[in-house]
Amino acid sequence: MGLVINVGIVHCSAVQPDHFQELASMFGAGLQQILLGLPGLSSFQVDSVQSPLGGSNVNPGSNVHGAVASSSTCCEALAKSMGNDVVAFPNGPAYKSSIGSYFSLKEADLKPACVVMPESAHDVSLAVRTLTAGAEAWNGKCQFAIRGGGHTPFKGAANMENGIVIDLKNIPAAGISADHKTITVSPSQTWDQVTEQLDPFDLSTLGARVAGVGVGGAVLNCGTSFFSPRYGFICDVVEEFEVVLANGDIVHASASQHPDLWKALRGGGNNFGVVTAITMKTFPQGKFWGGQTFHDISTRKKHFKAHEALASMHPYDPYVHYINNLVLSNVTRSWFIGNSLQYTKSDPPVIEPEVFKPLLAIEQKPLFPGGPSNTIRVDNVTSISREYAALASYPKRWIFATVSFAPSADMMEEFFQLADAAFTPLLDLDGFAVAMAYQPVPIVMSERNGAVDSLGPVQTQGNLVYIHLGISVDENERDSDEAVEKTVQKLVEDAEAKAKKMGLHRSYLQATYAESWQNPIEHRSKSTLEELLATSEKYDPHQVFQKQVPGGFKLPKVPSIGGGVRADLK
Repeated sequence: MGLVINVGIVHCSAVQPDHFQELASMFGAGLQQILLGLPGLSSFQVDSVQSPLGGSNVNPGSNVHGAVASSSTCCEALAKSMGNDVVAFPNGPAYKSSIGSYFSLKEADLKPACVVMPESAHDVSLAVRTLTAGAEAWNGKCQFAIRGGGHTPFKGAANMENGIVIDLKNIPAAGISADHKTITVSPSQTWDQVTEQLDPFDLSTLGARVAGVGVGGAVLNCGTSFFSPRYGFICDVVEEFEVVLANGDIVHASASQHPDLWKALRGGGNNFGVVTAITMKTFPQGKFWGGQTFHDISTRKKHFKAHEALASMHPYDPYVHYINNLVLSNVTRSWFIGNSLQYTKSDPPVIEPEVFKPLLAIEQKPLFPGGPSNTIRVDNVTSISREYAALASYPKRWIFATVSFAPSADMMEEFFQLADAAFTPLLDLDGFAVAMAYQPVPIVMSERNGAVDSLGPVQTQGNLVYIHLGISVDENERDSDEAVEKTVQKLVEDAEAKAKKMGLHRSYLQATYAESWQNPIEHRSKSTLEELLATSEKYDPHQVFQKQVPGGFKLPKVPSIGGGVRADLK
């Protein structure tokens, strides 16, 4: 889950107007709008030809090389080959809108030479062909970034100083299939835009749990969903990818066409092409019981004990979704607990399921005098995801990080103590807030119902818990970026050392939560890395997406296999 400070309201009638102002000042002005909504509370047209890989590419008559030959810059060549209406330049409104809409101000800091806003896969193909021709003509110039939703917080993930950004915001989505068994989405959509199409049909798919998170990154990096214990990681319900390869070919990758590419894209990030459409399975899903409960930090050990029991239970109840959130900010200047509880069985929903009784028995505490102590209700997934997103602070300078270990209340307490010592000295930074979310990954989820993806044999690590750290400060604290990052990096190092000492460390890193210096791909098994490298060499022989697209988590070099991989995963 993209970390936010998780708070909300059960019944709007119980909240006085002045409480909205208090919460908005603490956590963001988007809160009031969400709470009031709680229930009871000119495309580039070309002909295509068949490619050697079985896809299609842009009309070979398109004068890409002519555009490059008559230009002095990559952006000039793009404008000549694609048209000025698709290429946005600095100081223009489209450029400013794109750069100003990243989740993290660290990404918005970067100023590309231009932004390409394609409206179709053919547009993307033309852009890629122009950029690769430019790199050949100008000795490696024309580096570019690929942007879907723009939610990854670290600098350079989907933006590039003086480079080119391919912003997929104008790529349309086909929507729900006639038989309602699949939905085809655009990588630039947000997950609440997807689920609100499915809710009226009592259907859903796997997607991120916070509204506003982009589709592309969550799919290609295999994020997690409220429904993951039943269906696996988000990538595991992808039926087909439409992807533009390095040579401009447009191919459709599925279990029956280019299955190696299909598998690689399920967890392999932006290393293989530009994904322009994603077709995902749907499943029956109505409203379900869930929300958040709020508690004093002094009750944390009770939560940790219950968390260990839930994460370790066998057989695991596939309807259980649970996150233990601990939050600290320079407004409250003290930690509080916000548990995210969902029991996703519907038709009918199960109210206060027995499995959550130990957590529901822990004394709750309102976040402010006169406020509610929980947001528990029966609702649809879109509403619940928007509740969480309402309190995300925008705009902020964000850093994420992640750590994994075996389920252990003792290790959860050890991490809390390390985090408290690390972050207390940062409390005077303007806008400082940290949220750390303990999330279970039971074997039933990591087995993924036999799904094929590029995460490797996660289940061999047993039940595990991973932590999603999210730290944010205001823009005027940009000079503190290095200090905050060093603090987070030291915390991660200390926590991993402690987990190893306790015999609890796990190597799996959740890519959607990792920071730039944590490359989750390098932590996968040797056989998985070999498959990914072979697929990359097959579909991208000139390694465009390794060399010309530096953002995101790159595939390790061949010599690192066996050296940078944990011995137990070789």
